[in-house]
Amino acid sequence: MWTDRLVIREPLGSVLTVKRLGQAATAFYRVSGDRWDRLGPRAQVGAGGAVCVESALDGTNLLALRVFLGASCGPTG
Repeated sequence: MWTDRLVIREPLGSVLTVKRLGQAATAFYRVSGDRWDRLGPRAQVGAGGAVCVESALDGTNLLALRVFLGASCGPTG
């Protein structure tokens, strides 16, 4: 298990590695009712399931800014 990166397997089988920002700057969210709740820095995030990652490109590195667990796309509204 890595804590400095996310490894995402896309539906067609390709694998994408996204680096996490230091000092808990990468934010994780989980839907709760009709809103997205930010998880605390020590929250457990399991493997598997849908995920949507908002990222920035730094050279050849993708950096995770916000991670939406249980979503196949980001939040609306």
